Amino acid sequence: MHATRLFLAAVLTTLSLLATACGGGGGGGALPGGSTPEGAALVRAAVLAFVSLDTDTGSSQWQALDDLSQKFPDREKLIQQLKQSINEEGLDFDRDVKPALGPELDIVVSRDATVDETAVVGLTKPDDPDKFKALVAKANAGESGDDRAVLREIGDGWYAISDSQGAITRVLAGDSGDKLSDGDQFGEAMDKLPGEALAKLYLDGRELREVLAQQGSTVDPSTAGLDELRYVAASASAEDDGVRVHGATVGLKAGTGNFSSELVPGVPGDALALLDFRGEGTIDQLEKLKSNPQVGQALQQLEAMLGVPFEEVLALLRNEVAFYVRPGAGIPELTLVLQTPNEANALATLDKLAQRLAAAAGTQVQEGTQGGHTVKTINFGQFQVHYGAADGKVLVTSGVNGIAEYGGSGERLPDSADFEEAQAAAEMPDEHGAFFYVNLKDALPLIEGLAGLAGESLPSDVTENLRPLRSFLAWGEGSGDSASFDAFLEIK
Repeated sequence: MHATRLFLAAVLTTLSLLATACGGGGGGGALPGGSTPEGAALVRAAVLAFVSLDTDTGSSQWQALDDLSQKFPDREKLIQQLKQSINEEGLDFDRDVKPALGPELDIVVSRDATVDETAVVGLTKPDDPDKFKALVAKANAGESGDDRAVLREIGDGWYAISDSQGAITRVLAGDSGDKLSDGDQFGEAMDKLPGEALAKLYLDGRELREVLAQQGSTVDPSTAGLDELRYVAASASAEDDGVRVHGATVGLKAGTGNFSSELVPGVPGDALALLDFRGEGTIDQLEKLKSNPQVGQALQQLEAMLGVPFEEVLALLRNEVAFYVRPGAGIPELTLVLQTPNEANALATLDKLAQRLAAAAGTQVQEGTQGGHTVKTINFGQFQVHYGAADGKVLVTSGVNGIAEYGGSGERLPDSADFEEAQAAAEMPDEHGAFFYVNLKDALPLIEGLAGLAGESLPSDVTENLRPLRSFLAWGEGSGDSASFDAFLEIK
């Protein structure tokens, strides 16, 4: 990696880890409504990726992040360790790094004739240009030739840094060229992101397809749903109760949009983690992969190993699928719930898979019941796998009563206090698509218990610094060719 990229990585890491100790002023939280980073006005319209970072440690976003970091016991210890590591490089954050950056740092990636010639350029408007030049000089110390970073002053206090002047020229718009900030597509993408964020990302779909073509990819973009992708936009922001990643895509053929779950209402209330989705959109893309010679050969090998045609396996996942984890005796209980229009066909497919797995393990498939439901079991010795049907759903579980307890009496996950708290903190809407939930608060004791069973123990400082993490919730929404996604880490 060239010195320029090392320099950029070092600056970003230093800033993101230490800014919590240097923030001040302002209130927290991401604001609705898009805003265009200033650096986008310096960049030509056709670039592969544009990343903009808030490097103003006095901004409301850094203040919000600073407030969140106060919840972790080892915050000050970590800051001191990081400052010491910077000092060992002959740098001081407050004296050398902080004034060398302005309120915004942008990283631009632009493709060229070959992937090896891809240009990576950093843009910033430093508070102290002399400090910025001195910092680059220190990064270049000991380097020679092509490994040295180069600078260019580009007007109004802005500077570009890269590993060659040619790369900078290829990225900048110049006086007469089309600018990224003026493009309707870029403006539309930014409008889908919060007004204030720690970081914003823009990825151009057409440029991405060109890069894939340059690499000689054997996978047709249409098989990955990329053939009509216009752009991907994403942001990371700090809020009062946690950290959010928000994103949006237009033209990406994946997912199934919003749907009303028929499986989640049956999930027991003590579930620690849950993944729920509808599979048809993803399955359609996977089926297209069969036309690729390399993928097709791999699928033939998989079919031979499983003893079941690939289409039958995919049919199990075509409708709604829920997978959840519950506390168990010793090890967690895992359960897969499948919505299927043909229960008999689904069970027949599972029978084939079970017979093949049992034969490979030197055991047999046994029949029994759970809560009045017919169940078949594969005994692997230290654990068992049970499968059967209940209330029109097909289930596969490691729980002795996993099938009977799905949809049974007792609290269900949608009504549990922990799940309701996670939804409220993340502001997940009632109408959404696939989602993933983890109860981090209750998962930590389980992890500690598993470590104990293995004869190990988590260091006390690790567990104490994990306790502020309450939940993680991620979900998607969509209609037509537009989709969005959110991921929220609750910190309390």
